[in-house]
Amino acid sequence: MKISVVILSILFSLIGVYLAVRINIEKKKIDPATLRARVFLNESFLKDSWKLLLIALILFIIRAFTELEELFETVMDNEISELLDEVIGLGILICLILLLYKWLKLMNPQKLVIKNNSRVSEK
Repeated sequence: MKISVVILSILFSLIGVYLAVRINIEKKKIDPATLRARVFLNESFLKDSWKLLLIALILFIIRAFTELEELFETVMDNEISELLDEVIGLGILICLILLLYKWLKLMNPQKLVIKNNSRVSEK
């Protein structure tokens, strides 16, 4: 189980790097004033960003508590604690990737919309 979580973490990290590079490229193509306007005029973007940040921070706090518990060696088994640590790290990573995706979508919404090319026949 731990190996699959680590492989997923590596995969998601690579996806995150890709999204961050794309954001950096798109940032050069957009006017800063336009980007600021898009951020503050898009209410769902702001709400989703804050929710994702809050979830990531809560997961980070839980991770810190599990590490603190490991120091005192009280309740949790070491193997379970390590697995929980990896899963929480994966959750934080997923939150960050979703946030990066939302930023990329905000910067260039036309390229990320899947267009339906099918035509409806008229009778």
